[in-house]
Parts: sequence; C-alpha cells; structure tokens
Amino acid sequence: MKNWNTWRLIGVTGVTLLAVLFVVIWQAVTEQTRTLNQVIERLNELEEIPDTNDNHLLKRQLESIQNRQQEQALELNKLRAQQQINETRKERRHPESNSWSDQNEQPLSPPPRLKQ
Repeated sequence: MKNWNTWRLIGVTGVTLLAVLFVVIWQAVTEQTRTLNQVIERLNELEEIPDTNDNHLLKRQLESIQNRQQEQALELNKLRAQQQINETRKERRHPESNSWSDQNEQPLSPPPRLKQ
C-alpha cells in the first residue's frame, strides 16, 4: 500500500502543478495579448497623427510661400516705379542725350595720326 499512496501523492501533486502551470501560462498569454493590443493602438495613433500634421505643415508652408511671393511682387512693383521716376528725372536733366541715342549715331572717332 505504500507504493499506492506514493503514486497517488505523485499524481495529485502533478495535477496540481499542471493546473498552476496552466493558470500562470494563461495569465502570461493574457498579459502579452493586452500589451500587444496597446502597442497596436498606439501605433495606429502615431500613424494617424503625422498625416494631420503633414497636411497642416504643408498648408502653413504654402501660405508662407504665397505671402513671400506677394511681398516680392510688391517690392518689384516699387522698384519698377522708382526706375521709371529716375528715368523721367534723367530725361528732364539731359534731353539732348536721349535725342542722340535715338538717332543711333556713333561718337566721332579721333582723327587719324599723321605720318612723320
């Protein structure tokens, strides 16, 4: 009978250890599944965030470029107006210089040197 009690004790102990092992493994798998789900959710959040940020950033860059283009166009118009004013003033000061350039005449060349 001693043999029978030993085998029964080993069987009860083995079943108990297997039950504990099953519970521990089940809890580990549950925790791992929960962690993986959290990682997947966080990854989805991170994938969505750059899209909105990229679109917002692109819109801001486009607005900035358009503003700079408008500023440069205004500056160019000011420079053109100033150039026209300067040309008008120059024409008033030297009216004969414009008539000379309009005639497409070339300036006189120096006289040829005499041979000695």
